[in-house]
Amino acid sequence: MFTYVVNAIKIVVTLQNVEVTMGKLNMGILGGFTGTVGTVIGFCNKNGDDVIRVKSKKKRSSNTEGQVNQQTKFGMVLEFMKPLNPLLQIGFCDASGNGMSSFNYACKNALKVAINGEAPDFEFDFSKVVLSKGMVAQPTGTTAELTNSAVNFNWEDNSSTSTGGKLLNAVMVVYNVMNYQLSYSIGMATKADKTGSLPIPNSEVGDKLLFYIFFQSAIDPLQVSTSQFLGSAVVTV
Repeated sequence: MFTYVVNAIKIVVTLQNVEVTMGKLNMGILGGFTGTVGTVIGFCNKNGDDVIRVKSKKKRSSNTEGQVNQQTKFGMVLEFMKPLNPLLQIGFCDASGNGMSSFNYACKNALKVAINGEAPDFEFDFSKVVLSKGMVAQPTGTTAELTNSAVNFNWEDNSSTSTGGKLLNAVMVVYNVMNYQLSYSIGMATKADKTGSLPIPNSEVGDKLLFYIFFQSAIDPLQVSTSQFLGSAVVTV
């Protein structure tokens, strides 16, 4: 507490929390006042002293259970999607719209469809994650197989009976969901090649790998196929 005497008026300043009310200052800064002015409040105590106290800051109310659950789910999505951001810029470059970034659009979609279960036991369904969205036709017969040091991708070339043609680059993805490491390729293989391979990302025995693929037009980069989840495998060596 600090006490000042100005022109025979004693002003006591105490630093403590009080209820906030509205007020106005009379007789200038040297006069007593009641109510709230700026960041302080004033009143006259039982001894006749003009007292000024610092206005307390309102504390935010605690988050509701629903808000906490939503924050938890969003945190799960954000952690998973961050390493994939370079691919999302390609896969959703023409799908987000309405001023929403490709990354935010992808996260919004994953939050909506890929989180299952009830609090606090939420589960992430990796098969529901979409890395791209577009009108180019998906290939048929797509597979991914883990070998000792690589993941082999295979697909059928259905260019003659689908949209997009043969000038399509494969975007292959291997994602270690245990440490958020990934390997991917853009343009190393085309749809006409019908096969491609990726080294596995930094991994240890027991780590879980996820496999995704989509195709991008070599002529118009905005044209992509909707991504496909090709399954998962556990590192054994």
